[in-house]
Amino acid sequence: MPKRSSTIFVTLNRESLLSLYDRLTKLVEKLPGSLQKPILRELVPIRELFLEQRPARILLLGATGKSVPEFLNSIANVAVETGESDNGWRTYRVPDRGEILIVDARQDAPQETLDLALTRFVPDVALLLKHSGDDEAAFSLAAARLAACPKETPLIGIAFGGNSSRARLSALLSGKREFSTHRVTVCAPESGDSVTEAICAALPNVARLEFARLSGAREAQAQIAGSLLKSFTAVCGVIGLQPIPLADMPILTTLQSLMVGLIIYTTGKPVTARTFGEFLGAMGLNIGAGILFREGARAIIKIVPVWGNAVSGMVAGAGTYAVGRAAIAYFVEDIPISETKKLFNKLLPGWDAFKRQRLPVLTRGKKNGSTSDNS
Repeated sequence: MPKRSSTIFVTLNRESLLSLYDRLTKLVEKLPGSLQKPILRELVPIRELFLEQRPARILLLGATGKSVPEFLNSIANVAVETGESDNGWRTYRVPDRGEILIVDARQDAPQETLDLALTRFVPDVALLLKHSGDDEAAFSLAAARLAACPKETPLIGIAFGGNSSRARLSALLSGKREFSTHRVTVCAPESGDSVTEAICAALPNVARLEFARLSGAREAQAQIAGSLLKSFTAVCGVIGLQPIPLADMPILTTLQSLMVGLIIYTTGKPVTARTFGEFLGAMGLNIGAGILFREGARAIIKIVPVWGNAVSGMVAGAGTYAVGRAAIAYFVEDIPISETKKLFNKLLPGWDAFKRQRLPVLTRGKKNGSTSDNS
């Protein structure tokens, strides 16, 4: 087996992510000054999602029905462990996938619980649970307690009982002015609406990743992975434009490896040497030589003046996109490995394709000294 790269073969957690990000920024600092700023700008989503990540803070409102662990299991099919309470905010966790902070301010909870919780944190989102037998008193109490939260707090109404319950809840929400200042979404889980996806869409970036990992919200995971793919493709394309052959290979290899690792991390799956190696092997690459061989071929193109640099940047970006898109297909979308490999081969810019191209010859104009391209 090829020698393992120290870049990615660690279990990704906050400490290792900070170390990798610091290593990455140091690599970027070695690039020309004009390129550092646009590259660091593309890394902002990575910093927000992965380095500043924290548990989502959720306010529960409505009539008391299921316990919090039962409710979370009903919307996300996860078994959570109940943790400690901090000023009204109780921690619920899924080992190795993340935590949620919840203040249960439903009908049976005392007002003091919510008052204390709001002195500690502002909720990221409020969930209003509506069951078929709930009375008006529970709904009015929910409205009054929501009024204590900032007006920008998103509200998700969850109607248990199908489309008819959703219609009734929508009517109730639109009929009370207390809810009019909030961004409102209504879901009916029994009608196929995904509560976890709605919550992810309402959360700020810093809380979205951990909740998506914990809850298994696939659409949210795909969106997060897509933003990673966009950032890494842009960064690698810019780096690939550098005119020094082979000098950028360590940076590109680090970036591509980190991208795949973060995509795996987004799903809640463990990021290990075995997981990463099996993926690369299935794509026809390997840890020690596969990516470097592709990048070596790309770097050789740079030897061709002017045109070579442009192609090099294109291939670096397109190659990064191919690797990242395949990782999303396999780890996030659960596409079979055989189909993932077909997608990868379709997207990967092959060296043979460039060998078939006629490179433009740069010639000097006879009269005015201008340069023209003759193919």
